[in-house]
Amino acid sequence: MKIGIISDTHDQGELIRKAVRHFNEEKVSLVFHCGDWVAPFILHFFQGLQAPLRGVFGNNDGDKFRHLLFKNKWGLDLEYEERFLEMEVDRRRIAVFHGDYPGIVEALVTCGKYDAVFHGHTHKQVNQYHGHTLSLNPGSLMNETSADIKGASIAIYDTETHKATHIFLK
Repeated sequence: MKIGIISDTHDQGELIRKAVRHFNEEKVSLVFHCGDWVAPFILHFFQGLQAPLRGVFGNNDGDKFRHLLFKNKWGLDLEYEERFLEMEVDRRRIAVFHGDYPGIVEALVTCGKYDAVFHGHTHKQVNQYHGHTLSLNPGSLMNETSADIKGASIAIYDTETHKATHIFLK
């Protein structure tokens, strides 16, 4: 099964549309959002996503009530958790956390309970293993966060191979 991972979309509507197109072309079965959606109106850019969307809130998601209203208004197959989400998908144990507490990310990655830990916040791409656990930060949809963090990106995780790839959106 292919899973899409996106994070720190920060109101980047056109890049969200590109990510949705890419996820649909890749025929992902599920998409995880690692937080920092930001404004609730941005959810309409996820319309057309052909996979369920599951996610957590980040440190920049202020009006959570309106997020819930808009997901219903636009009929999105979207479920939120406040800060932490864990699921078993295709026999893989997955944790999703925004990533704004590095010690929690490290604990999730090193505890041995999860096959994959998806996180965001730093906007820096991460794709590395700690033992059997994959630590994956898909990056951000911001084209430039700083001089050393450039390029909007998402990731796709394959549950069968237990590997992920980053995709830069132009």
